[in-house]
Amino acid sequence: MLAALAGQRRLALGVAVPASAVALWAGVLAPLAGLAYVLLGLAAWLCRRWPRARWPWLLAVLLILALALHALPGFYPPRWWQGMLADNSKPYTLYWHWDKGLAGLWLLLCLPGVAIPAVTKRGYWLLACAACLFAALGLALASGLLAWQPKWPAWWLPWLAANLLLVSLPEEALFRQGVFAAAARWPLWQRCALSAVLFGLVHMPGGLLWALVATLAGAAYALLYAATGRLGYALLLHTGFNVLHLAWLSYPQLR
Repeated sequence: MLAALAGQRRLALGVAVPASAVALWAGVLAPLAGLAYVLLGLAAWLCRRWPRARWPWLLAVLLILALALHALPGFYPPRWWQGMLADNSKPYTLYWHWDKGLAGLWLLLCLPGVAIPAVTKRGYWLLACAACLFAALGLALASGLLAWQPKWPAWWLPWLAANLLLVSLPEEALFRQGVFAAAARWPLWQRCALSAVLFGLVHMPGGLLWALVATLAGAAYALLYAATGRLGYALLLHTGFNVLHLAWLSYPQLR
């Protein structure tokens, strides 16, 4: 995935093939997961065959969402930890979800490049990005969704790997690069707004307030992406904000 993020597609595919074989041997994948690989390959061919048609990309998005929601069979994610980080926190389980990572890899390999116009007064965009992050943090604390709970779990390293590669990277590829490419004719600020709203909507299972917090955070990531044109910066900000959540706040939410 990191190779794909850096634009090294052949290297990414060269690593993905033996990695999948090892995952099959280790029981992380079952032979039935091959269906997802076939569908992803078909989606990539359709999108390349008709790059300007909407229906191949719509089918691809549905497939990506199915993988991200763990709706396709044949995937058995390793479980690293399960429990509550505090008496007043909701239960949490740390998984490594191969299917969501596979969706992110497809996005990085297949999404078209998006031309982001250079912004004037970049400092204002970065200031708006910081304001959205502080607003997200303030809303989460003021509403009682989260509270200050400093901690450093022993399993932080597998959590960080999962969060960086299997959560933040697929989400940034879809909601930043993907949405910005799909709305390429829109003004830049409208692309940021659309990206933030869609990012918030997928967090609705956590409740309306959680979705609003996610919308504000998504706006921050979108503004940074728009200001810099670099998906990697949005990825680092997304992961860094999640690290702050784990280390200093109740995780994942208060009960």
